Amino acid sequence: MRLGSRLRGEFPRGWWRSARWWIAGIRELAVSTTAAVATVAFVGEMVRAVRHRDEPRALAGLSGTFEGYVGGLLINGAGLVVLVGMAIEDGPPVALAALLAGWCLLNIAVNAVVFVVVARSRIRQSATWAELDFVEQHVPKYGRPPETIEEYRAQKFQE
Repeated sequence: MRLGSRLRGEFPRGWWRSARWWIAGIRELAVSTTAAVATVAFVGEMVRAVRHRDEPRALAGLSGTFEGYVGGLLINGAGLVVLVGMAIEDGPPVALAALLAGWCLLNIAVNAVVFVVVARSRIRQSATWAELDFVEQHVPKYGRPPETIEEYRAQKFQE
């Protein structure tokens, strides 16, 4: 896929005045940030992922991106390391350190469960995930009609 096609997919004509484009972008950014920093808010999504662990279409529809959950693992792991380092250096009071450590551990647990469930599904059902990735990459966004063969094919797969 050429650079022009990718840019046209992400920035359709008139994107700067399209409320749908801005709202979708802001929502995606907010959900990914929440998945990375406050994953505890997605406990319901974690339960849904475990219940539907053998259904790639259900897993693909989880709130937050897979990258957001992986980022959450890394961020909260780093936060836990920093917290331990601060505790060694006589940093925060014990109650605050315990509260922050609990927060990081809960976030790590939720992120790890979602990561393992999605990774297991991607390994075991790679053909279905390849189709879902193709559709996600090529389907026309923001209500724009399909223009290329791949976009028509992705729209057909989506239906």
